[in-house]
Amino acid sequence: MPRFDRILFPVDFSERSRAAAPFVLSMAQRHKSHVVLLHALQPPPPLYAGMNTVYPEVYDFEGLSADLRAELEKFAEQELPKVEVTNLVEMGEAAALITEYAETENIQLIMMPTHGYGAFRRALLGSVTAKVLHDARIPVWTAAHAPEPSHRAHPQPRHIVCATDLKNRSGMVLEFAADLAAETDATLELFYAAPEGEVEPLPAETRLHGLLVEAARAKGVRIREEEGDASVAVLVDGGTVADKVRALAIQKRADLVVIGRGCTHQGIGRLLGNSYAIVREAPCPVLSV
Repeated sequence: MPRFDRILFPVDFSERSRAAAPFVLSMAQRHKSHVVLLHALQPPPPLYAGMNTVYPEVYDFEGLSADLRAELEKFAEQELPKVEVTNLVEMGEAAALITEYAETENIQLIMMPTHGYGAFRRALLGSVTAKVLHDARIPVWTAAHAPEPSHRAHPQPRHIVCATDLKNRSGMVLEFAADLAAETDATLELFYAAPEGEVEPLPAETRLHGLLVEAARAKGVRIREEEGDASVAVLVDGGTVADKVRALAIQKRADLVVIGRGCTHQGIGRLLGNSYAIVREAPCPVLSV
């Protein structure tokens, strides 16, 4: 069973941070987690004087940090009641601060919204989120569309879609999703991202899938069934992985999509190669592990 004793919640006081807060609260209450609110304070632009780079002397980092910590305390009181919280303000590049803190302070889960805006959001993730997804070695929860009206989600997931290519770390990813479904009494839908040109899983992959389904059912997870068989969506030619995952999530009214992000130095399977697009296009939050 995944345990999230310490959750890192980067906060920039935007509407998207507030939209993510109910999900952080639900996760923290279920796991009795300690939540760390982290605000990244960007350094002031440098002043160039000849060959030297200097910063304005009037910049009051200590005073500004104290004001921002007070804002974080107010945010915690409003959005995370009855949760143990630590408030931090650090100066530096946000993605680096998030991943470094998570690694050095024994964080088990990062929860953050994305910050791609306007017409460009469909073309890219917010740069901070993209860097965290690339560099973090722990699960990352993110929601690209909160707080839009079309954002379909519930703080405690009731219907989970687990997308797998049956390669890389698929067994671990499905076990993670199964544990989460058992914990929240959610149904679990399986999505298989087939290689290009493949209409049905290969025999070996079919056997592996059967073992994964049996393992999930052994945990008491309710895998949705259609005509007596586990409901498994198979990607065929004619659409991208992200589009198919989005369509399945909408069709099944999913509250959460679980995918395997993997490590960047490993071979990239079809699902891992599309993970950013899945996060960007999913109508609900995505938990990548």
